[in-house]
Amino acid sequence: MPAVRSITVAIRNDSQQDVMIAYSQLTSGDWANGSPPVPGTVLGGEATIVVNEAHSAFTALGGSMTLTPASGGTVTVTWAWPRGMGVFGTATGLSLYGLALTSIVINGQTVNPQLQVYITDS
Repeated sequence: MPAVRSITVAIRNDSQQDVMIAYSQLTSGDWANGSPPVPGTVLGGEATIVVNEAHSAFTALGGSMTLTPASGGTVTVTWAWPRGMGVFGTATGLSLYGLALTSIVINGQTVNPQLQVYITDS
């Protein structure tokens, strides 16, 4: 059965540092095609895309990813789309050195919003 709604998370690393996927989890919904992000994957210059989907309009969506930059610290990307509410997404950094984060949810009024996360040099 095709997904009836989804959240696409697009993370783009435009910094000079390697940033690696350390951990990911879903609080609700499923990974598209049953494919969770692979720990140890280094984010390249192209956006890394992951999709959290639901096969019912009544299923909430949500999850998080933890990223580790080469210079230390962590980046946590979090998203949620509770049933009957709007979509939410953000990226936060802890003890980052030389990096800046920007995040924005686009197409939030559709059944396929996207959380865009940009990692840049500060």
